[in-house]
Order: sequence, then C-alpha cells, then structure tokens
Amino acid sequence: MSANCDRIEVSRHQTKKGRKFGVFQSPGFPSHYPNKASCTFKFIGLENERVKITFDTFKLQGRPPSCERDFVNLYSQLQSEQEDLLDAKVTGPFCGTQQDNLPKMVVSTNHILVIWFHSNDDKTNKGFNGTWEFISADIYAMGTESPSSCGYTIRSEKKQTGFITSDTYPGMYPDNLFCHYNLVGKPGQRIKIVLDDFWLFYGGEYCPFDYLKIYDGSSITDEVIAKFCGTYNSSTVLYSSGHNLRLDFVTGEGRLDLDPNPINTNADYKFERKGFNISYEFSDRFVKLDNDYIRAGSQHVRGTECDLRIMSHGENQGSFVSPGFPNQFREGVICKFYLDGFMNDQHLEKVKVNVSAFSIPGNMPYCLLGYLGQNEDSRLSEGHVKTKYCGELNPPTLTSVGPRMVLTLNTTNAVRGGRFVAKYSFIPDFDIPGLSIKEGKCEYGYRSDDWREGYINSPRHPDDYPSDKKCLYIFLPKPNEMIVVTISSFKLSSLNSPPCKTGDTLTFLEDLAGPNTHNFTMTEKYCGQRSPGPYITSRPLKIEFQSDSKDNYVGFKGSYVFVNKTNLDKRCTEKFNASALGGIIKSPNYPKKYPAMTRCEWIIKASSRSHRILVQLSDINIEGKYGRDGMRPDCKLAALRLYRDSADIKPVAALCGKIKDTDPEVSFVSIRDTFKITFISSPNSMGDKGFKISWTEIHDVSYTDCQGFQCLTNKYCIASRLTCNNEPNCGKGDDSDETAECSGPRVGSDRCELCSTRTARVKGLCVEGGPQKATVQILHIAIGTSIASFFCITLLICAFYHRRKFRTERAPPDHDHVEVRYVSAPTGCNTTDRLLMEDRNDAVLAGSGATYHQQQQQQQQYPYNHENHTNGGNHNNMNNAHTAASATTNNSSSAAAVAAAVANTQSPRCQKVSMV
Repeated sequence: MSANCDRIEVSRHQTKKGRKFGVFQSPGFPSHYPNKASCTFKFIGLENERVKITFDTFKLQGRPPSCERDFVNLYSQLQSEQEDLLDAKVTGPFCGTQQDNLPKMVVSTNHILVIWFHSNDDKTNKGFNGTWEFISADIYAMGTESPSSCGYTIRSEKKQTGFITSDTYPGMYPDNLFCHYNLVGKPGQRIKIVLDDFWLFYGGEYCPFDYLKIYDGSSITDEVIAKFCGTYNSSTVLYSSGHNLRLDFVTGEGRLDLDPNPINTNADYKFERKGFNISYEFSDRFVKLDNDYIRAGSQHVRGTECDLRIMSHGENQGSFVSPGFPNQFREGVICKFYLDGFMNDQHLEKVKVNVSAFSIPGNMPYCLLGYLGQNEDSRLSEGHVKTKYCGELNPPTLTSVGPRMVLTLNTTNAVRGGRFVAKYSFIPDFDIPGLSIKEGKCEYGYRSDDWREGYINSPRHPDDYPSDKKCLYIFLPKPNEMIVVTISSFKLSSLNSPPCKTGDTLTFLEDLAGPNTHNFTMTEKYCGQRSPGPYITSRPLKIEFQSDSKDNYVGFKGSYVFVNKTNLDKRCTEKFNASALGGIIKSPNYPKKYPAMTRCEWIIKASSRSHRILVQLSDINIEGKYGRDGMRPDCKLAALRLYRDSADIKPVAALCGKIKDTDPEVSFVSIRDTFKITFISSPNSMGDKGFKISWTEIHDVSYTDCQGFQCLTNKYCIASRLTCNNEPNCGKGDDSDETAECSGPRVGSDRCELCSTRTARVKGLCVEGGPQKATVQILHIAIGTSIASFFCITLLICAFYHRRKFRTERAPPDHDHVEVRYVSAPTGCNTTDRLLMEDRNDAVLAGSGATYHQQQQQQQQYPYNHENHTNGGNHNNMNNAHTAASATTNNSSSAAAVAAAVANTQSPRCQKVSMV
C-alpha cells in the first residue's frame, strides 16, 4: 500500500515552480483508510526554511498512548534527507479520535519533516487531514549560532534590540531539548528582556520538566534571576545587573506520568507547548546600580531595573533615595522599595518612613504624571498602590500595619524628573490594634473619642505570643461611661488553678484614685486555658499580659465597648437597704434564660454600720464551667461576681457554670455594712437559667446577746421573722433557722412554726416589733415571772397550813385521793407539761412522783427540743395563765408528798397557782 500513498513535497526558489504550502491527508479521506496501510509524507524545504504542519481532522483506530493498532509518527528533528527514521528522534505515536491529544502545531528544527502513517488489518476509521507550509527560518537566526549544540550568542554591537525564540516556536517544542542564549552588551549597559509570549509545560512550582532559567551573567555560575515554566506575557519584564545575560531552555519527558489515569489524559500534547518569544534590549539609559543609589542596608532586587529590598537587622535605621539622586530621575521609571521587618517566633516588627526633599510633578490626589505611592500592606506580596503622593509637599510619616512596607515610584507619564530622600526605621510590632502609647513598647491606650468599640489581643495573635513579653492595655472611660471587656479566646501555657503566681498571666487592674494617678490595683488574675468572664468598670482599667520564658500559646483575643451609664439595664441595677431583714436577688428572667449583653449591679446596705450582710447562693446555672477541685471557673460568656464591700474592686468570687448538689455551699459575709453583686453576659451569650441568691442582714455579730434569732452553728444573729422561710439565712452549713419552732400560724414549712408578721423571736419568745423592742419586753417578762412565783409560793403555804388545821376534823374516807394539776403560763411554763397524780395510797403517790422525775430527766437530755418547746409562749397571754392544784387526803404524809410534788413543778415563769 505504501507505493500508492507515499508523498514528497519539496520547496523551490521563488523563480522556480513549486509550492510553499498545501494539504495532506490519509488514503481515501474522508472515507475510511484501508487496512495494512503504511504511508510516508516527506516535506523538504530550503536551507533557510522550516516546515510547519497542523492537523485539521484526526480519527484513527487505537487507544493512546500505546496506539497498538493504527498510528501516526512525526519526525521533526531530522538533520538530513538521508537520515534513517529508525534512528531518528520521533514525536508520537498518535491515535484515537480526540483532537486535543495532538500537537496544535509542529515546526521542524531544520528544513525537513516526515509523517509516517500505519494501519493494521483490523477495523479502520476516517483518517486525518491537515495543512503544511514552508516558512522562513530568519526568526530563528538570533545571533551567532553555536556549531556543536543548540545555542546562540547575541551581541549588542550587532543588534541593540531583537527577539529570542525557542527552536520550534510557535510549534510544539520537542522532548529532551537543551538550548542556550547568551546576550553580551558593552560595559555600562544593562539588558532588558520581556516575555512577550511564553508557553511551557507547568509541572509544578519548581518546574521539574520544561523550564527557562535566566542567569544574571554570562555563565551558569552566576546568580540565577529566575526559573520560568507555565504561561507568561509581556507584563513580565526582567533586567540584568550588568552587561551580560544567559538563558537556558531545557525540556524533559515523562510528563504523562503525573496523571493517575493516563488513558483519559492520553498525552501531554494536550497542554500548550509552543515555547516562547522574548524581546530584548541593550541600553545605558537604565538606572545605574551604583553606591549612590544602593546605600548601606539596601540590596538590589535581582532581575529588576531599580527595585530595592531593605531587610531589618533588629530595630535598625537607614535611608534610601530616588534613582540618580541628588539629580532628578528620568521619565518612564518604575521602582519599588521593599522594607521587611522581622517576623519570626520571637520578634515582629513594622516599618516607619519619613520622606523629605520631595519633588514629583503632579497634583494630588490623582498624581497622573507620576507619584510615590504606598502599597496595600501585605506580609507576603507587594499589594496594590493605595495612597499616592506628588507635588512639592513632603508626605506624612508612613507606618506599615504588618512587617512589610512597599513603596512604588512610578514616572511612566512624567514630563520631567523629580527626586526624594526617605529615612526608615524598624520598630517592634506586636500586631495589637489601638493607639501606641510609646513607640517600640507594647503599651496601648483606648478612649471612646478614638474608638468606641474594638478589639484587643495578645501579641501576634493568632500566632504564638513571644517569650518574656509584657503588654499593657489601658482604657480611660469618661465620667459618664463604663468600659466593658469580653475575652472570646483564651489559651495561655500555665496551670488553670489560682492564684497564677507563675507562668503566663492576664491581670485586670483598676485605678482607685481616678485618671492620671496611675494608682492601679489588681482586681482579677487569670492563667491557663479558662477564660475570664466579661468585665465592666467605670474606673480607668489596665489589662496586663505577661509571658515567661517557657512554652507559648496563641494567647487571647477580646473585644471592648464604651457604654453610657444611663444605658445599663435599670431592671437589675439597684441600691436598697436591708432594713434589718433579708431578701432574694435573681438574674433577669429567672428561671428563664437571661438575655445577651446583660449588665446588672446590686448593692445591699445594712440598717446599721455595725451590721453585716450574709450572702448565700441558692441556685446558679450560668454558661461556662464551674470551678471545682481548686480549678478556676471558665466564664467566657457570662460571670457573676461577689464583692464583700460596695467599695471593693476585687471580687471575693467570680462564678459561672452549674452548681451540683455535691458541691460545697457558697456563702460570704461582708466586711462592712454593704455587699455588692454584679452580673454580666457577653454579646455572644445564648442565655441560661441564671441564678438565685439569698441575702440576710446580720445584727451586731460582735455581741453574744442576740436579740433576734441566733443561728446555732454559725452564731449569726438575724431577724426572727427570717426563720422558717425556706431560705438559707444562717449561712453555710447551718439550717437552724429552718428547723426552729415558735407559736403562731405555720407558714411555708412543715418543720416548724413561724411567729406572726408583727412579732419577732427573742430569746425563744415571740415579741412585738422585733429586735428594736426586745430589751423592754425582756424586762417585763422578768418582773411578771417574779410576781407569779411569789403568789405561787404564798398560796402553797396557805393551802398546806389549812390542810394541817382541819385534818383531825375529817373522817377518813374509804379511799385516799390526791389530784395535782399543773398548767403552765404561756409566758414560760410549758403548755404541754402537766402532772396528773392519782394517789389512792402512799405507794401510789410515791410511784407518781417517780414518773414526774423521769419526765424531768428526759427534758434535760434534749435541751434543744426542750428549749424550743418551752419558749413558745406569748407575752400578751401571760396574765391569763394559771396553775391549778387540788388535793383530797386524810393523812399528813400524803399531804406533805403532794406539797413536795407541787413545789417541784413550780417555775419562775408561772404567774398563778391555785389549789382545790
């Protein structure tokens, strides 16, 4: 079949007959090609020509990349017409029906190109067709060609400007190619190259397959400017530092191995591989890189015309100038100045620049003719110009936000030159928002006039903070303002347990004397990984962060806001007098969820300066983690703080979380006559049940003579009406106020009786008016008891004498009968104590006396029950109380026994005794 389908196209000079372009196609196209075909298409151009082919249609049997059935091979690197194809470098094989798997265009490296088509004896397909053309090779004659390899030398003496192209541009470059291009200028000249059209296979960041490497000199031992692969355009411009430049073009193979499914990818020809077209220029007008321009501390950015990089050596200073200073720079110059401060684990810096001797033609803010601009701050890139300066006025002091500052000098449209001098300094940067109080120090100030709200954070957050660093955050609210600080993220490296004496800490301090006194006192201190609760104060506030030399973490981040005092929630901001009693404080909406951004403050004041306030938590269920086993609570979203005096700035406790039945009771007593309670929820709070607090005024704890109710365990003296109210008024571990008894209606508890609302318990008695009238009423009780005792004794003596006188006049009855009745007065005699003795003979009478003696012993064994039992009288009923005793007997011994029994029942508090 080969004899019928082989084809040869030979180029001729213009004066002779011959074609310069045409088409080629498979046998029988557009019908199916025959089986067992083997066709050769040979194209031979002139010595100064190359062969270019493209495929328009391609449909062959077979599956790439193996192409075991039908295929096409391309031979584009032949050196002569007689070269054996079996020994020649081949591009291919190609098969299948996907046009993307074919090279877009193929250009021969010399004047010869061969296409070989083969089909087997199996199925066939439509085949292929395409175009061919003989093109001039002048664009590849870039300079003096190397006789032994693919290389060219380009000298400025022969050509000041021109182009450098890959050896088969714009066709697909072949595999395993190495070409070099040397550009040689005159001393004093520099070389500029522009990547006008650049298409190399991109195999990764380091260009492992195909690449163009550019050296800043004439050999591979010089510094590398850059290594390129992928796609670039004319925006990529490079300059040599001197008068020599070298370019090495290298291609590889095996690109298909990058894809995990090569059958689907087919071949790397689907990627654009047309090579490059680069323009060049030799000139002595480019910026001279002399010592007047590249000053101490500055370094030329290799590959640029005039870009400078200035690196920090640790809070150092220096200067840089415009090109050609003190002369004016030329038009059409773009120079960038990169100033990079430290950014490592321990140090972070920012840049400050002051510009002087400034003169750039133009009008602000547009600066259309030229400008010196500050680029957007970026740590890793140069960013875009955000602020431009031109004219005759010096720009303001420029300060970077991060460790890098980029300045751009652009005179592309300038009608004349200009100049400037810039002095720079690298200063420590802690990446903390706020007004720096002292340059180079980690101290920041915050006022509502500057920022009403904002953020604070540890140095370099969210990166790890540096070691051995102290930072201050000072907030100065106005007289009508309060400052609210919420810590949203908190992670330090030390332990979670107080008092945080070592390790990394965050401390809150308040100025007790007012602004500008610097009399700061610590209120709270935190460490570890449990967050501080939301914090509020009207005083100047200083937050101090301190790290040690050990392990570091991400630190903290928080927010702040200045609020007007009038904006605080009035529903839970209250000052009230205790009035010698007690009460309940609940969170807003308790037991429903409290809202976010809640700020509450309660101040309780006792009725006397000598009294104290007892506070005990009845219930707490606040967002966060409760502090147990010596661990600090984690109160990120809400916090309840207790102060033992309204003037205190350091809370005795900051609480959150949920208290369990197994947790110890929480109870505190004020150190003076006031107690303060605050509650704050953050803006991110979702709310929870809240809390319930019981408070009680303690009366004169310094005296042992309590005129109200005295708690048995803690010995607190409280108002009697606070007993039996289902509230813990006696403090931690003491529930005697709930287990006490007194007469009157039973209220709220099934364990004891409660005095009426107009009376109070004093020494076990219910008296009018509470503790204020206790002293007078105690005196009345004592007098009444004495009088009652006197009458009881007198009547007993009279009765005894009367019985003795008339004893012999009465006949003895069949049965002796003695009855003694004892009824206690409500004042002090027990209402349940009574002695009933029926004596029909002396033995019976003696037995009754023993029974009464046993009752007296039982009362002495349970003094607490006896005291509560006997102290249940009422002073108003004292005069109505009576004691009655009657006896009937015929012998003197029985009468004497009765008299002794009656005498034993007497009480100093009995008011009247009568005998019948």
